[in-house]
Amino acid sequence: MSDSIRLKRMLAESDVRAGEEAETLPLLSVSISWGVRRREATGTTTRAASEDLSNYKVCRAGDLVINRMRAFQGALGIAPEDGIVSPDYAVLRVAPGINSRWLNYFLTSGSTVATMASLVRGIGGTDAGNVRTPRLNIADLLSMGAPSVSASEQCAIADYLDRETARIDTLIEEQQRLIEMLRERRESAVRAVLLRGLDSDAPLRASGSEFLGSIPTAWKVVPTRHLCTITTGDEDSGNATEDGTYPFYVRGREILRSNTYAFDGEAVMTPGDGQGGTGKVFHYFDGKFQAHQRVYVFTDFHGITGRYFYYYLSTFLRPIALAGSNTVTMESLRRPLLAGFPVAVPPSDEQTRIVGYLDEQTAKIDQLIAETERFIELSQERRAALITAAVTGQLDVRGAV
Repeated sequence: MSDSIRLKRMLAESDVRAGEEAETLPLLSVSISWGVRRREATGTTTRAASEDLSNYKVCRAGDLVINRMRAFQGALGIAPEDGIVSPDYAVLRVAPGINSRWLNYFLTSGSTVATMASLVRGIGGTDAGNVRTPRLNIADLLSMGAPSVSASEQCAIADYLDRETARIDTLIEEQQRLIEMLRERRESAVRAVLLRGLDSDAPLRASGSEFLGSIPTAWKVVPTRHLCTITTGDEDSGNATEDGTYPFYVRGREILRSNTYAFDGEAVMTPGDGQGGTGKVFHYFDGKFQAHQRVYVFTDFHGITGRYFYYYLSTFLRPIALAGSNTVTMESLRRPLLAGFPVAVPPSDEQTRIVGYLDEQTAKIDQLIAETERFIELSQERRAALITAAVTGQLDVRGAV
């Protein structure tokens, strides 16, 4: 497959607007993860009743649909049905004799996506004083070369990749279910110990909280404001330094670095808002660190250890806050909610034993999760390499079973 032809011989851009068809055709979306599918199936917002979609583009089953702003990341696919797509997407008709499955594999292969990335325009430029949004010019796409492959060989490659990628995808799905099971097991184990302790025979009493139910009689329920100081950082993410000396806790899951620190000691952190998922991201650290201005920092613990508080807050903040208020959406945490958050506090010696037990048990499960995630990563890399090898002729699939 050393010969190549231009993609313009395989594809022709279509710019048919929906008009009245907008009322009858489904709204489709394009994703790096799943290609083209109905927007409601992606979990994103569906169309509003008053939304005018008449200017949206029509695509037919078998058309190639490209999100031009993310094409260089692989956001394209073959439409499985007739539908309408965003006016900013590109719709291209696949020429007769071209196997759309083979074409989709070729266009989403690592080498092709890398070529698209080199053709993206707008990065670092300006347009009328504004930063231009990077996007793929369709003329540039159509100028790209593709292997000159017969229709029968295109079909053979597509059949082979359908079969082999399905096997890998099934394996990945099984491993993802295993991760979900391990996380559920971890959460269940932590939750049980934080509500009942390690002594299964300990007498119980009503906690006064409907969510907590009964707790050991020696435990107390104390609002967070009586257990620690609640403050926030005062830095912005833009002040992070790649090789900074100190950890920098920001609004997402990623921990950045900083050459300055505002805190020194045992602390628990959670973002007040942000992309990481409010009420889902928690950190424990003991030492010098920096924090974003919208990250809550719990310090100066008294009557409770920071490590125990970390386990408790990360396990119960979201469900208790949601259960206790009809107005809390967890889109943004407020200090009064955190200050009044009820914590079931065991005696200090029992806290120490619980933390030791949980550290040991969660470390085992976390290790299994990390190993499984690495297996998924390797499987995804193998899948990508297999597609590239098949569509570029490095792998001869003729006669493959």
